[in-house]
Amino acid sequence: MTMTDAPRPQNADTYTPEERAILKKHVTDIDSNIYCVKNLPQEVVAVVFAYVSRSPLSFRRNLVKLLKGGDVVVTDIIDVYGEDDAQLRQAKEKAQAFHDKWVVGYGHSSVAEHADIKFAMEDVSIIATKIIEDNRLGRYTEKSTRYVKFDKQHYHKPEALMRDPELAKVYEEACDALFDCYEELYPKMCEFIRKEMPKPADMKERPYEASVHAKACDTIRYILPASTYTMLGCSMNARVAEHAITKLLSHPVEEMRAIGEKMLGEGRKICPTLLKHAARNEHLAETPADVRKLAQELLPADREATARPVVIVHIDEDAERRLVAGILYEQSELSYEQVYGRVKGFTDAQLQEVVDAYVAKKGRFDWPGRALEHVRITSDILMDYGAYRDIQRHRMNTQTTQLHTTTHGYDIPEEIVHAGFKERFEEAMRVAADAFERITAKYPWHAQYVVPLAYRKRTLFTWNLRNIEHFIRLRSTPQGHTSYRRIAQQLYDAVEEKSPLLARLLTVDKDEYYLGRLKSELKTEEKLEAIKEKHKA
Repeated sequence: MTMTDAPRPQNADTYTPEERAILKKHVTDIDSNIYCVKNLPQEVVAVVFAYVSRSPLSFRRNLVKLLKGGDVVVTDIIDVYGEDDAQLRQAKEKAQAFHDKWVVGYGHSSVAEHADIKFAMEDVSIIATKIIEDNRLGRYTEKSTRYVKFDKQHYHKPEALMRDPELAKVYEEACDALFDCYEELYPKMCEFIRKEMPKPADMKERPYEASVHAKACDTIRYILPASTYTMLGCSMNARVAEHAITKLLSHPVEEMRAIGEKMLGEGRKICPTLLKHAARNEHLAETPADVRKLAQELLPADREATARPVVIVHIDEDAERRLVAGILYEQSELSYEQVYGRVKGFTDAQLQEVVDAYVAKKGRFDWPGRALEHVRITSDILMDYGAYRDIQRHRMNTQTTQLHTTTHGYDIPEEIVHAGFKERFEEAMRVAADAFERITAKYPWHAQYVVPLAYRKRTLFTWNLRNIEHFIRLRSTPQGHTSYRRIAQQLYDAVEEKSPLLARLLTVDKDEYYLGRLKSELKTEEKLEAIKEKHKA
């Protein structure tokens, strides 16, 4: 039986021709039991979904009832009636009245999750994008530093620093010096890459040059200061957006507050009522500075970077048995307490038998089972800011991140060293470090802007084992960047050190990065071995 031949739902609604004409504008299918809602203002969508949560009627029947009853009047919006149509204004007013009563008045904020807002952001700093993306439930697309060359001197100049003539000069000179180095090394890296990886005879010039450009950008991105202007596409439901805007409006740096104000103004054009509570929050605004003062008083300074980029600082007690109990619980009828009580008596061989059975038929692209989520691991990771920008995207874990500083030193891309530009790179890093030291004493949050992506920063991650499995499998592949590949590989090693049994659930690729990246381009083992010997030397 095909989908078109499928029987109608048992309790399917029937509609008059007038009702079907109405529904045709606003749902993708009038008869199927699964369909999408369309051509409705975002706040009206939230009304439709909110009514259904308390009504025995279907989504479509509720929608028809709302439209015909005049509670919410909607149209095909601009396409049919135009922006100034009275019916459209009435629809929005009705929706706002609904939300004033149920969302604002009674606090039913879950309704706001059905209204989606899409923000397009241009000329925001890299620092700002990380703060915006710290909201776990948003969806983001950011301009890539790995494939796009950034414009010289196109960076953010914080108002607080610009009002301080001495520090403004220090800041601008440092950022300009970093961009000068970035500009200088771009053509040199392109030339080096062409020599190291000549164009294959069967490859056209344009795609070859595009690959050279991308590899050069990928290498020199470490020089970019965190003040660099970039672009970000951001989609959030209204509930998440309200919280995100509140955090921005409460931030100690003026760029974040300005972004929050703009997001609030533009977002209210889409969802005026659902963003009603977005405002500066005293708790969010004052607490970071208060805690920072305490940290400086209670924790002695120690500027030595750890020798281990990935350290597991906590793992659930009896994690292996908790995992096995979670696996068996799903297919039993016992309480978890009973299952766990019996699993505590299992031998190592029995534990391994259960774990192996759970993953025996898992294919390369299959998600691991949710039982892995019952095991939690906290890791302290020290990584360059470029790697952090990628790793931060794994937002289903809990992240506590420190300010971006020069305290922990920096990483130098292998290609920079191989090409002979190490001294020039180190010179640029020293300029940034000197500027940071002069700025941070007075403006610790603003000093982050001058720090290049090469410098390392700390972030505390608490993940469940399923998060870790996904991260290691995705980020350890040869196609990934060397910086986060090494983090993924070292996280695997850290888990294996704590529990070889848990590590059996993880998939890791430990090919050397530089060689792995070239495998797809250098097809013969002879060339691969030659490169291997060269880099050993």
